[in-house]
Amino acid sequence: MTLPFLITTACAIIGFVLAILGLLAGNTPGFMEDFSVIMLNTSALGRNYVPALNQINARDVSHAVVLSDEQAGLTTLAAKLPPVTVEVQMTTSTNNVDRKGSSAEEKYKILDEDSDIKAKEESAKKLRPRRLTLSAAEGVLAGMPLDSAADNMAGVLGISEFYSLHVMNVCEGTFAPNATATGAWRNVTSCTIQLNAQQLNISQLIDNELNSNFVDGGSLARIGGSSSLQNALNRIPTVGLVLAVFYILACCGAGLCLLLMGASIVMRATHGRETVLANLGAAAGAALALLIAGLVSAVAAKSTVDSINRLGKDTIGMEAVHGDKFEALTWAAFAMMVVVVLYWLHELHNDAKMAAAAAAAKKKDDAPK
Repeated sequence: MTLPFLITTACAIIGFVLAILGLLAGNTPGFMEDFSVIMLNTSALGRNYVPALNQINARDVSHAVVLSDEQAGLTTLAAKLPPVTVEVQMTTSTNNVDRKGSSAEEKYKILDEDSDIKAKEESAKKLRPRRLTLSAAEGVLAGMPLDSAADNMAGVLGISEFYSLHVMNVCEGTFAPNATATGAWRNVTSCTIQLNAQQLNISQLIDNELNSNFVDGGSLARIGGSSSLQNALNRIPTVGLVLAVFYILACCGAGLCLLLMGASIVMRATHGRETVLANLGAAAGAALALLIAGLVSAVAAKSTVDSINRLGKDTIGMEAVHGDKFEALTWAAFAMMVVVVLYWLHELHNDAKMAAAAAAAKKKDDAPK
């Protein structure tokens, strides 16, 4: 084995590993979450109902409006709701005698800052089943001052703070500790089933959550989303499916290339041209699939992100973020496979030269003297 062959094998291994990582990013909650194709920041969704947010221009709302944790938003909302909005009864016990309370203090127990985490989680679970009318939620948002809105908007609407598209699925969750903090990260709460085309539709996921949270139903359209914004969001499933197809092809091609390179160690001497052509075909197929995936990420995904930001960021507070890390990973895998292709093209060229030289020598030997 020569040094160029060893370097090419290393490139093939790296390309295969990178392609696998791109394919599996986000397949479980938190695994390579930063390597998303498109991320929708919905922590500011509903900003059109908050006058304090519409009156400022110098502040980046998408990074200011974040719920630090899920139960905090729900608890704060419970404290703000008038008793007539929600019909919930809680049973309290005094001296082993049960009684039903009707005041806001009896309906909701607001935990102070010194309560432990477990108690807060239990309180959040009790508050979650409460359902409002959409107009009531809009009223709550309209009455929020800026600082309160920056902590509670996603909780009022009952949605996640972000939704991220990966090659195989979609994940959602909250920002931690909050979006304005330096080095904030994504705290993934759940991911959809892999390779489920219907669940790649992020706008449908948001509509379902809005609809289940409000008694009278809810949707992006009902909170001010335009049809043009909906059309832009509808491109996301197509981007996801195209990437899934070509990433799977790239992984298969890169894996086959590795197997053929191993086989070429023993077959190169006896089946030289066939071995070279097989390796070249596998490497070229993987490189082509990664090239298309990279173009989809760089062109189609970026165009979708720009459209969503143009139509939704300053209207209803929906911001899209392009997955630069995922695109860089894709191009890195493509570069590795290009090196493999170039090596086998060089070997094919050498074989052709050797064959031509052999044919010329034979012709010379067969010539009449």
